Amino acid sequence: MDQLLERLARSNTDSASLESLTRPLLDLGQQVTGMDSVYLTAIDETEGLQKIIYSRNTGALQMQEGMEVPWQDTLCRRALDEGRFFTEDVPACWGDSNAARELGIKSYLTLPIHVGKTKLFGTLCAASTHPVELPENARSVLSLCVELIANQIERELSLRESVRHVTEAQKRLARMTLVADISRYCLNAPSIEESVLAVAERLTQTGFWEKVVPMRLREGRRGPLGERDPDAARLAALLIKASPDALDGMVYHGHEHLIFPPDDLDWIKAYRRQLDLGEHGDAALLVVSTEEAVEAGLLILSGHEISRDPDERQLLNTIANSLSLLASRLLDHERLEAANTELHYSALHDALTGLPNRRSLIEELERMLARAERSKEAVHVAFIDLDGFKAINDHHGHDVGDAFLREFGERLREVCRQGDLIARYGGDEFVFVGKSENADNASAERDAISKRLRDASSGHYELDGIRIDYAGPSLGIITWQPGDMVDADITLARADEAMYADKQARRTGR
Repeated sequence: MDQLLERLARSNTDSASLESLTRPLLDLGQQVTGMDSVYLTAIDETEGLQKIIYSRNTGALQMQEGMEVPWQDTLCRRALDEGRFFTEDVPACWGDSNAARELGIKSYLTLPIHVGKTKLFGTLCAASTHPVELPENARSVLSLCVELIANQIERELSLRESVRHVTEAQKRLARMTLVADISRYCLNAPSIEESVLAVAERLTQTGFWEKVVPMRLREGRRGPLGERDPDAARLAALLIKASPDALDGMVYHGHEHLIFPPDDLDWIKAYRRQLDLGEHGDAALLVVSTEEAVEAGLLILSGHEISRDPDERQLLNTIANSLSLLASRLLDHERLEAANTELHYSALHDALTGLPNRRSLIEELERMLARAERSKEAVHVAFIDLDGFKAINDHHGHDVGDAFLREFGERLREVCRQGDLIARYGGDEFVFVGKSENADNASAERDAISKRLRDASSGHYELDGIRIDYAGPSLGIITWQPGDMVDADITLARADEAMYADKQARRTGR
């Protein structure tokens, strides 16, 4: 007995795993009982199966490791239900057992192994094809073996649970780090396409998924970003086609930003085969959108079912939200820039004619005069006043008057050379500014400019079916020379005086 206890103690001390503990104990059990086969089983009551994990076979009866049998009809189940530890006459006890009859079992013993005090893990069994008388100490020795095995199982289950908790914690940390990295990147990302490419690469690096393909999803521009992948494009198109309503809902940030395939996975299996990924797996389309439109996405292939994992769905939706918020921020920035551009344009241009307004004229004239002073060049400035405009307004109405102003401004603009400026000074007054090409011939240049502007603005105007014969404006033109005061207001005042002189001469001529 002392030698047996010493072997039990040594088995428990030296064991690093259930197998390393169990095998010596099975050998010990065989020596104590003298039975053909001693084995450890595991019972899955949910599946209704009993499986031999480890066995020690020394006689005619061979109980092979890995063998599975239906739990309901096993000798173990019968013995445990009856509270029978051992029988040396199985045919007499359980003559209706086909398994016992086929194996020729005569003697049989079993002890339950519980973990957590109540949960049945399995059994320690022994069987023989001949009648066996058990020694008095057999039950106590086997009970000790069962206790040692149960303790080892509980240790391994506890260790496995600890490892599972650590693994889950590491996975959660990795996911939190991934979300933080992507969110941080999206704060300052320059464009949605660059961001989708970068996020696809980051997701691939995690190893959580088999393949991540960045996609354009804007209507009319759908397709992979980066390398060409027509099969990925086709798969994304099929996912969208299978769930068109889901895609429409993506413009709302509260909506889940994932599209999953329908139950028919044949086309996904075909794509996976092309990538040597195996047929079994899942796919999802992560969608990036603004409140206006779907912008981009990530086609994700996975070896596991994404749709059935709420944590993974939440992770991917969080990533989709980060990218969608980026897309919305970029859209807002685009709108703001457009609004600023429009505001700036409106501040410097006349709303009716689209020509530079008085403010723009004065700023640009100041610059042109300063440049001309440095380069010692002359600048021509013409002030134009629409004689008879009030009569057009009064006779034909303001809509026709507005149309006349637009057409008048357009005619002046058409005869301007590169570098010339035509602006609406206000009301029915316009200003022309142009650099002199030959200061020594300034007088001839003024005459040519005056003629060009008069010819362009005089004559027939067809305005919404109304014909107006216009005799032309009053026009005064002066030449600013290097050494003159660099002042736009003074220069315009000089041109205005010249225009009034022309107006007076036109009246006298009439």
